[in-house]
Amino acid sequence: MFQFSYSFQNVLTEARDILFKPISFFKELPKTKESILTLYFRFLTFLGFLFVGAVLSMTLFTPLDTPHPPISFLFLEMPLAYFLASFIVFPILGLLYMLVSWICGGITNWNRNFRASTAVFSTFWLAIILQSFGGLIHVYVGIGIGVAFTAYIPFLFFVALTSYLEAPIKRTAVTLAVFTSILFYIQYSRMASYIGDYQLIESMNSHKPLSREEEEQGEQEAAEIIRKAMEKAESEGNQIEE
Repeated sequence: MFQFSYSFQNVLTEARDILFKPISFFKELPKTKESILTLYFRFLTFLGFLFVGAVLSMTLFTPLDTPHPPISFLFLEMPLAYFLASFIVFPILGLLYMLVSWICGGITNWNRNFRASTAVFSTFWLAIILQSFGGLIHVYVGIGIGVAFTAYIPFLFFVALTSYLEAPIKRTAVTLAVFTSILFYIQYSRMASYIGDYQLIESMNSHKPLSREEEEQGEQEAAEIIRKAMEKAESEGNQIEE
């Protein structure tokens, strides 16, 4: 009979280990069965990290002149939507891992596949934060970080499949190479849209209304030009009369 066990400290340790030493993490990951409730609560915690990352990306990591979403949306509607989505995303990810594991010739036990999918999901929140922060520096920095994570997630998937789900290395490498190529193609097709939006925003900013200080400075420069022109015209007129 499965027993429910949950430790927030263990979840934090798992998130750290999968980021900094994923190979040893999946090799040493216990193959004992866990209850579906334990797996779900671990997934829900990582989804909470993802929510925090999304809030940061829409507030702290956005340009100052960009309007922020209302507080009710950030702290009421969004968390409710994330919680409801967890009932759909959690099983879909687990079933997706079972499908890929079956294609690669690995173990298709639902418990181990759901365990692997939850572990890899723990890195998604960091991808959102780093990409949003990089995009705040420059659009190409954000795109570069996004491309790096597009390659890193399949790497984690490969380690999980070959180490924890015992899939053959060559077959898994070929399968994930095709999967990663599709991800890069999707990202490349969206990249042109991102760059176009960025250039449009830059163009709008270059034509934004002048501030009051800039208007006053322009008026002073225009008055000075007119004054010099009048003095010159008056001087030329005096010379003609003489």
